[in-house]
Amino acid sequence: MRALEKSGEKDGDSTPELYEKYWLWLVGFAERLVGERQAAEDIAQEAFLRAMANYNVLAPLDDRGKRAWLKKTARNIFIDQRRRARTVDVEIPERPFEEDFDRGAVLAEIGRLPDTERKLFYLRYFAGFDSKELGRVFGMEPSTVRSRLRSARAKIRKNYFEE
Repeated sequence: MRALEKSGEKDGDSTPELYEKYWLWLVGFAERLVGERQAAEDIAQEAFLRAMANYNVLAPLDDRGKRAWLKKTARNIFIDQRRRARTVDVEIPERPFEEDFDRGAVLAEIGRLPDTERKLFYLRYFAGFDSKELGRVFGMEPSTVRSRLRSARAKIRKNYFEE
């Protein structure tokens, strides 16, 4: 009887236990897909949100089944994000910058940003999208969009004034 209880406890992990058990593994998997830690954490977070919503599907699975479900879900999130990102073509409009800044140097710094940050930056500051709209387009929470934009601004500022 005790053996059944132990195996039942193991197989019937609660959502927090799933998170503790698989978080680092899933972030590592997602990081291999996307190549950057922050995007990988976003994918893993979304996968765990879906796991919470589908806990009745996960509960009866063994460890191998849970890992497979999380891996497939993370891969699907990644694919969906890539599809959405491809549909967003961004062009830099001709707009004057403040006289204190060299337009070409600022554009060069924007061009050095990671792909997602660069697209977010252009769409926010050149096309006028807000963080909620960008979140829908890129499949992110608005707070994640704002965080990425803050990071992009910091990188541009740092690189611009160092050179």
